[in-house]
Amino acid sequence: MAAAASLQTDTSSSPAILGKDVTVTGEIRSHEPLTIEGEVQGTIDVAGHLLTIAPRGNVRASVNAKEIDVLGSLHGNIDGADKVYIRNGAKFVGDIHARGIVIEDGGFIRGKVDLSRKPGVA
Repeated sequence: MAAAASLQTDTSSSPAILGKDVTVTGEIRSHEPLTIEGEVQGTIDVAGHLLTIAPRGNVRASVNAKEIDVLGSLHGNIDGADKVYIRNGAKFVGDIHARGIVIEDGGFIRGKVDLSRKPGVA
């Protein structure tokens, strides 16, 4: 199943999930936590919420989210996250601009990491 457009979700009680057989090319904007089990190519904006890339998730995108938990594969740039988690078995290639990062043993990362604090925080 393929979707070639923008995907916008509204606020609801349960997080949005892109299933393992879903492929999205384009822009995703979510106003709730989002889990990606399939493939995404483009841009992902989950500002203020958690983005999870499941173990078999494959993402090639620029990402903006409050927190990003990578268990699968992410190729792209991360901008402005509070915390990025690269889990055991995960692969990240790209640049990270975040306030914090956790890389578990067995997590792979290649790229530039810029850890910045919020303005006004000493």
